[in-house]
Formats: sequence, C-alpha cells, structure tokens
Amino acid sequence: MVASEAIDSLSLTEQLVLLAVADAHRNDEIPAQTHEVRRTCRTRLDDLESEVVGTVTEADVMRSLYRLEDEGIVEEVGTGERSPTGKGRPSYALSESRETVYEDVSDRLL
Repeated sequence: MVASEAIDSLSLTEQLVLLAVADAHRNDEIPAQTHEVRRTCRTRLDDLESEVVGTVTEADVMRSLYRLEDEGIVEEVGTGERSPTGKGRPSYALSESRETVYEDVSDRLL
C-alpha cells in the first residue's frame, strides 16, 4: 500500500498520533516516546477549534502506534531507556517523510 493510501485508511485518532510523531521529527525530538506523543496529541487537540477527536488516552496512543507500525508508517526504535518501573520505554520514528504525513492527514486535524 502506498503511504498516502495507508494514511487515508487511518482513523482520526491514528492520524492525530501520526501527526504527533511527525511533529517530533520536525522538532528533532526523535525517536518520540509514547508519553511525549500523548502530550503532543493533547496540545494539538487543545489547538483545534472543534471537537474533532475526543480525549486521547494512553491506550489510544499505544493502539494507534501499533497500527501505524503494522502499516509501515512508523517504526519502533529501541533507546535502552527505562521507565521508573524498570520497563522499557518504546520510542517511535517515522518510516515515511514528514511532508507525506502533513500532506495526507485529514485537514480537520491541521
């Protein structure tokens, strides 16, 4: 599947998470950890004028990242960093270009 077709098939929540990873790339904050992706999603939601997507939970972010990884749009990058509970912290980077992401996500999220 071509990247733009894959992005078109994503839910708005998944596209929002994808935008958060793209924002991390734009800001040279890669790979992006899940808690950073969630924070960026919340900030983007606050900036939207209408209720496009409801609240985004940590579970929503993780499900979205798994789907994006399955589609080949993002990839998990091991950083070796540990959370306070000793578990690994998954981090993600784009497999597609930032430009493709910004061009193909729903205009409702921009």
